[in-house]
Amino acid sequence: MTNKSNSSQHADKAQRVQDTSAKVATEKQPSNKAGIITGAVAILLVLGLTAGLYYHGHQQNQRQQQAMTALQQQFQQQQSSQQALQQQLQQDQQQLASQLQQSDDQVSKMQQSEQLTAEQLKAVQLAIASLKLRNPNEWMLAEAQYLVRMAGRKLVLEQDVSSSLALLSSADTRISELNDPSLLPLRKVIAEDIAALTALPQIDRDGLALQLATLTQSVDKLTLAGFTKPPVAVAEGPVSSDAADWKQNIMRSWNAFIAKFISVRRQNNQVDALLAPETAWYLAENVKTKLLQAELAVYRQDQAKFVLSLSTAIDWITHYYDIKQPATTAMLASLNDLKAQHISANLPTKLTSAGLLENTIKERKIQSLITPPATATPAQ
Repeated sequence: MTNKSNSSQHADKAQRVQDTSAKVATEKQPSNKAGIITGAVAILLVLGLTAGLYYHGHQQNQRQQQAMTALQQQFQQQQSSQQALQQQLQQDQQQLASQLQQSDDQVSKMQQSEQLTAEQLKAVQLAIASLKLRNPNEWMLAEAQYLVRMAGRKLVLEQDVSSSLALLSSADTRISELNDPSLLPLRKVIAEDIAALTALPQIDRDGLALQLATLTQSVDKLTLAGFTKPPVAVAEGPVSSDAADWKQNIMRSWNAFIAKFISVRRQNNQVDALLAPETAWYLAENVKTKLLQAELAVYRQDQAKFVLSLSTAIDWITHYYDIKQPATTAMLASLNDLKAQHISANLPTKLTSAGLLENTIKERKIQSLITPPATATPAQ
């Protein structure tokens, strides 16, 4: 823009000079040769001045163009430098964030290590207290804890109430031998556990299973309901060799044939269709399967499955077997008695004395680390 304005100013100056020269020449209008030469010289001067002004403006314009190009290059260099600085700044920020994250992870690991060290220290102290049992009676307390744990396992895993009661009684005996008044609350909790287990119904599952197994073996001895084979008629006698007895011989042969191959019986009541031999075998096996399912339900304490299996077996025996037979009547009576039995009980999932006994032993171990050794009291 500056170059263009300078060129226009030089052109205006040259135009004014030309106008002035033309005006002077017009006013004077010399007729002599000197005037013509003077005019030509003036024109040449004007042209030379114009050319000089143009050349000067062109040179100045080129210098300004070069200056602008240099400024643009410098600006681009500054932009490149700024972008490089921004990238370096982002990299520094990312590296700093990574270092902060690593520092946080290290601090967290140190905290976890300190917590683990504290727990290990506590465990070591308890172990030292266990090894340092200054009172020999503490072994009896540890034995009582073992018996209570075994009682809980017998109760939860094996559903054996009688064994749990025996183990709890043994644990109470061990604690009573310590003759320590501070353990009376613990003995009270053990007594409550014993009372709760004693109040539970005593279920002889092994006896029920054996009774069902015996009934399963007796199924094959039952008699199916239906026709019974009539007794074979005894032949009236051998055929006579006398030709005169041909009529008697024919009657005897006919009666023997009829008695052996054909039997006729009259029955007024309604009779169900007889079962084929293979069907009767399947029926006996199905009844045995239902009794086995009832036996399995006894050990699983599934009262609904137990009752359903026995009810199905009773229905099949009543419908397909001869209920007038003593064996069938006895089996139905046994199955009905078993059906009325209760095979499940709401057993506790945990003994209250187990937790209290564990806390008591732990407190005694910690106290043994704090207090000085004392003279052991002999067991009573």
